[in-house]
Amino acid sequence: MTELREQGIGRRPALRTGPSTLPQALALVGLAALIIGPLLILLRTAFLPPDSFPFDSWTFTGQNFVQILSDPEVPSLLLNTAIYASGSIALGLLFAIWLAWLVERTDMPGRIAIRVAMFTWMAVPPIILGFGWILLLNPGSGVLNGIWTQFAGKPGPLTIYSMWALVFITGVSVTPTAFVMIGGLFRNMDSQLESAGYVHGGTRMSVTRRILIPLLMPGLLSVAIYVFIAVVQTFELPLIVGLTARIPVLSTRIYLLSSPDVGVPNYGLSAAFGILLLAIALMLMLLYFRVVGAGERYKVVTGKAFRPRMARLGSWRWPAAASAFLLMFIMVMPLLILAWTSFLSFYEPPSVAALSRFSLSTYTQVIGRTAVQEAIVNTVVLVLASSLATMALACIVAWLSARGTGWMSRALDMLSFSPMAIPPIVMAMAILLLYLRTPLYGSVAILIVGHITIYLAFATRTMSSAFVQLHRELSDAAMVSGAGWWTTLLRIVIPLVWPQVLNGWVWVLAHSARDLTIPLLLMTNRNMVISTVTWTLWDVPDLPGAAALSMLLVVALLCVVVPVQVWIGRASSRG
Repeated sequence: MTELREQGIGRRPALRTGPSTLPQALALVGLAALIIGPLLILLRTAFLPPDSFPFDSWTFTGQNFVQILSDPEVPSLLLNTAIYASGSIALGLLFAIWLAWLVERTDMPGRIAIRVAMFTWMAVPPIILGFGWILLLNPGSGVLNGIWTQFAGKPGPLTIYSMWALVFITGVSVTPTAFVMIGGLFRNMDSQLESAGYVHGGTRMSVTRRILIPLLMPGLLSVAIYVFIAVVQTFELPLIVGLTARIPVLSTRIYLLSSPDVGVPNYGLSAAFGILLLAIALMLMLLYFRVVGAGERYKVVTGKAFRPRMARLGSWRWPAAASAFLLMFIMVMPLLILAWTSFLSFYEPPSVAALSRFSLSTYTQVIGRTAVQEAIVNTVVLVLASSLATMALACIVAWLSARGTGWMSRALDMLSFSPMAIPPIVMAMAILLLYLRTPLYGSVAILIVGHITIYLAFATRTMSSAFVQLHRELSDAAMVSGAGWWTTLLRIVIPLVWPQVLNGWVWVLAHSARDLTIPLLLMTNRNMVISTVTWTLWDVPDLPGAAALSMLLVVALLCVVVPVQVWIGRASSRG
């Protein structure tokens, strides 16, 4: 019998519990078409001759890159981008660290309210924050300058159109993202390390300097690099504020070359700048992974139970709470001034006399416009289709890469994460070039493709982290019983991780509704959405109309984000 088994006779065949190679291959081809296809066209366009369009010529030339290297404005362009990103993350991290420490490591009152506010801040589009800050800090009619003039008797010194103002408003806008990431660092810090320092005679200052800061540094550095990447890639605030202030950065240069106000688009030079921005983002992403990998040596949370050490603020509890809520008020100020403007027929600074002119006529007029009605329909189609398709694709890809074996599963994992290193403005440019002469161009479908591509990385990471927590025996039991990988995913896996699926869906939906980059670069008369219509109203300028549409968008997003977050929290606590 032993001899027969050695020859393979009578041996029970090995049971395959993972997905077959066919679904992995199909998913890989689909991702390649979605991500690699546009980037190849972008690379090809970067080598186009001057005044040429994609697919018009097969001639290759490096003239566009030569022009970039010889352009005397490029060094200042790179310097502006570096100063803008560095200053923004320095300010954003400062605010986020202070709030995260107060919320996670102290007995400050109001901690839950601040945490909820930070998590729901995704409902506020950056374009709307930019509009609000302009109304607050405009040199001529800004509200804060008007208050300064009223008390000081001379014109206010504040201006929105400077590098430091751009850095400030961007730093404030990235604070919630940094807070969410840094809050976990403080929450997971084992208090035994601090206690050991105090037992050995350390003071609060020495324990902070020699224990807490070294342990937090890798995590803080990874957060800083991640936020730096996000700011380098950002487009909305540099477009709204930077263009008027004449502070060009890489993202706005790409947009202006591909969508000029006058003249023919220079797709070749725009694509070359896109390749430059992509190279910078890739280098930063490699640095991010290196820092995250080095941070493995600083893991201090094990399987043992632990509780973070909560600092007793004593008489400083209320001053600390005041500082936290003051920062929250600063963040909300742009929304307050936009809400004020939306109830007026024309913009005027806040005053008691203006209250008598409050009405809903602006909202009625805005909603009654045909262009706005079409934009609302397009927005609903865009956010529902892109969020559902992104999460469905993310679940499939994450499951195939988690349960599959071999090079295909690894390729799926790497390819699905690659959009994280691709700036949205670059991806929008690549999609524009690929579909410029196809029926897809000018439709809402091309916006859906763009949002699926740029948000797939986040959705896949969310689902991958959820699937890792599931033991293989759950899916193995289903597949042993005759269920295929698709049935196992739908009937066993998804019901177990539905909070993560719902969280990812809300995140994609909110970001799809608030995005301006993809819709603006791919905008035509047939595919305008709320963000592009709001930008058009502001540019006219119709300040009350833009403010009213902005507030409608924020309220709509809050009505989705907040109830879903509350429902998930209550369901998780019951489970």
